[in-house]
Amino acid sequence: MRIRESAIGVVLAALLAGGVALTIPSPEPLVSPAPAPLPVKLPMHPAAPAIAAAPPLATQQPVDTWRKLHANYAAAQNLRAFFYETLRKPDQGAMYYAISVLHSCRFALRDFHPALSEPRRAAAAALQQRCDFSAAELEDAQRALHAVRELGPRDDVLSNSMFDYLAADGVESRAKILLAAFEQGNPEIIAVLTAPAIGSGMPAESTALGLPIGSLLVACRLGADCGPGSVRSLELCMEKGWCADSIPAALQQGLGEDYAAVDRVATRVLDDIRRRDARRLAALRKG
Repeated sequence: MRIRESAIGVVLAALLAGGVALTIPSPEPLVSPAPAPLPVKLPMHPAAPAIAAAPPLATQQPVDTWRKLHANYAAAQNLRAFFYETLRKPDQGAMYYAISVLHSCRFALRDFHPALSEPRRAAAAALQQRCDFSAAELEDAQRALHAVRELGPRDDVLSNSMFDYLAADGVESRAKILLAAFEQGNPEIIAVLTAPAIGSGMPAESTALGLPIGSLLVACRLGADCGPGSVRSLELCMEKGWCADSIPAALQQGLGEDYAAVDRVATRVLDDIRRRDARRLAALRKG
């Protein structure tokens, strides 16, 4: 299970905290430490992304159990409480969202935020407030995750989609997994699985920048929680200083002229997703 957890963490680092994986430099040098801001009051419910999300991909399918867990994660004002409630009653998606919490909250505890600009320090304070973990409590949570027998290596439908796709041995096999993911409807998983297609569409000199950012943009447009106060928005603001009312708006702010190229590739991939052209997406691989 530790191997699978580490691999999920790598995926989350590349996609869910897209700014962390970027190769572009931070927008400002570190300065002398300033007093930390007062905790930021977060909205009680996640706001919708500024860019309209696509219609749900599986509106004719029964609601999967991960959907309720996803909604609870997006609305959770205390991620520590959400984490332990998820472990108490593990359901489909439990491993994915539990590891996502640990990943985000480790990031929130990085000891550099006092030296950042006020907006970035505010985002760091808000993320720490929402996590409600100390460093020692995060280690306890890690041990608690390992101890949950119901979360074995093949017991989580969301993380399994990623690893099955990586293990697929050809276009047809990958296309079949993509179609199943479309019906499943999780925007972040779909964005992960279509990341190779996004990378293949970026100019060679832009791929390192475009692949994680493009995947993040695809996830937002498919309905991921990308509004103000969302975990991903706070991470992006804290790490890169790209702070706006939605992740797409923050990406426009941070990327400037480069945003247009990323937007074009993301739009082409979204068109293929909406047409259910899984074979084309599965065939588009960098390298």
